[in-house]
Amino acid sequence: MRAWRALLRRRELLDRRILGGRIYVGSALWALTAFGFGLLVWGVGGFVHRDGVDPHWLLLTLAASSSLMAFRRTHPGLVLLLSTGVTAVDAVLGPSTMVVFNYGDAFYAVCAWGRRRLAYGTLAAVVVGGVAVTAVMVYLLVIGEIDYPLVVLQMIGVYVLVFGSPVTSGVTVREYRNRMALERERTQQVRRMAELDRRNAIADERGRVARELHDVIANHLSAIAVQSTAALSMREPDPERVRRILTVVRDSSLHGLSEMREMIRVLRDADDTPDLEAVTPRLADADRLYAAAREAGLEVRVERRGTPRPLPGPTDAAAYRVLQESLTNALRYAGPKRVEVEVEFVPRRRGARLRLTARNRVAPAAAGGAGRADPVWAAEHGAGAGLTGMRERVDLLGGVFAAGPAPEDPGEWRVCAEFPLPEDDDAAGPEPAARTAGRVGAAAEDEEAT
Repeated sequence: MRAWRALLRRRELLDRRILGGRIYVGSALWALTAFGFGLLVWGVGGFVHRDGVDPHWLLLTLAASSSLMAFRRTHPGLVLLLSTGVTAVDAVLGPSTMVVFNYGDAFYAVCAWGRRRLAYGTLAAVVVGGVAVTAVMVYLLVIGEIDYPLVVLQMIGVYVLVFGSPVTSGVTVREYRNRMALERERTQQVRRMAELDRRNAIADERGRVARELHDVIANHLSAIAVQSTAALSMREPDPERVRRILTVVRDSSLHGLSEMREMIRVLRDADDTPDLEAVTPRLADADRLYAAAREAGLEVRVERRGTPRPLPGPTDAAAYRVLQESLTNALRYAGPKRVEVEVEFVPRRRGARLRLTARNRVAPAAAGGAGRADPVWAAEHGAGAGLTGMRERVDLLGGVFAAGPAPEDPGEWRVCAEFPLPEDDDAAGPEPAARTAGRVGAAAEDEEAT
């Protein structure tokens, strides 16, 4: 690990720019190395002697070509152009080995760091040049200007070594670097998508927990609030009525505490996604809702239509919560305290679905006057957290939800929810006995504790 970190630090040092960003540290070191090695090669006679030419002139072309290597990454096209001129002068004076090597490195730099069009144009030019050199050498061999085929192979090998190999290496490095950049970008996109999915999952889970908490707390606390208000409004003591009120308050507290405990247990025991439906009552438990609402002073009329059938777990739980919230709102705002509930199982021939409807008159204080629906009242009740929760539950199941004043009677508040049902009854399994047993057991424990 330490070796890798040291290597990374060295790489960062070599990629650092100096002299106002014109030169990379790595390129400057490469230029110095090329010049030093070129001096060594010149010292051992690594150049072609020409009559009447002082070998010291070759040191100038060596210094020029090595200096150009310092700009190989920042200005590769210009370096190749100037290197071509320096190499031509060196060929007239010598040539020398290191200048030719630096010229090949200029081709590598263009293909590795130059613009795409310049890089692949250079590759095409080298390929065309290789074909031309091969054709000329073969032609000279055929007409007898070259005596041995080995000479032809040697010249082709030199061309490949000086031009072909650097260009091929540069293009390979360029493509590898492009693939790595694409992979990094793809990895970043995957991370962004994963983070977005995580945030959406958290938001969805928070919304689900918020709906459950609201439905559990609001229903029971509303009953407690209504009964407490009734007790406080009594002008003369009535022990029997006070006893009935306290009984309703006690039962609502016990039921709310029981459901809250079950929800907390599920949230604590869940590994990833808590199964809140495991502690949510079902539509079959709606009679308990009706009884609690009646005890709280609300007149509840229930009408059932159609043939009941097994419901999917999410639909069953959502239907119960819609009824619970509708009764809660009726208990708070209805005037007189009366609500009509319709539970209809629409048959398959008409499109299998479950339709829930709750109707109640609006108290004059809330409606802005007897029989008159005030816009402020409608907006206030239409933006409540309970209505939002019901709408979200129905929408998540692909159903249709509507709540507001009835078109034909603005003084009536109507809640209507439709849930699509599967065509096959086997798709909706019955409620596990453990869920009902758990809820009944928790309620019994709270009853004993009091």
